[in-house]
Amino acid sequence: MTPEKRPSPDAAARQIAKTYFGVGDDAASNRYAVRRLLFGALEVAALIPALFFLRFGEVGGLGWGMTIFFVAYCLLAAIGLQFRSKARYHTPIVARGDWVDWIGAFWLVSCAFGPLFGWIATSAIPLTESDWRWLYMLRVVLAAGVPLLTAVPLTRYLRGKATHLALPILVVVTMLPIWSVVGVSKDLWEGPIVTEVQGSSQPVLYLPHTDRRLERTR
Repeated sequence: MTPEKRPSPDAAARQIAKTYFGVGDDAASNRYAVRRLLFGALEVAALIPALFFLRFGEVGGLGWGMTIFFVAYCLLAAIGLQFRSKARYHTPIVARGDWVDWIGAFWLVSCAFGPLFGWIATSAIPLTESDWRWLYMLRVVLAAGVPLLTAVPLTRYLRGKATHLALPILVVVTMLPIWSVVGVSKDLWEGPIVTEVQGSSQPVLYLPHTDRRLERTR
């Protein structure tokens, strides 16, 4: 799409609000959508952990991850709808469309799916004594490194009153995936410990912060 045919940010915001949230040009429909998203955040915060607990007997990392994802989605969508018509909170910096902006465009995607792909990499296959460090390093890169890398380009737009709104969102959302690998980072730093397993005559290597046992390399 050529630059002259690209929709303006305001036009794109109106189209997204109408298509995905059913918001018209009136303030009443916007308030209703915001209210619905806020109640939705409360509902998923209670419903998803309850469903995981009823099905598996525990919520677990995946259950809490999904809960945080959907709660954050509802809250971010509500904030976007609430402030989309308040131009004084919009950044005064015009998007440049360069490679730096291209990297920053993946910030929210990396915050949402980086932890998921990292969790899959360390959960889909058993961890062994020879490969666990590489898999844990990959998880840290996906859940912490990539969100940080993609967040930095967005700081160029933290100007004026937009800073009061955008900076807390940028910090909090970026910290969520980083928080998910705190235990992984501790295990990488400290390494496994030797522990005894009931019914086995041989000691095993155990990662205490992520509660994972390492399989012996064949």
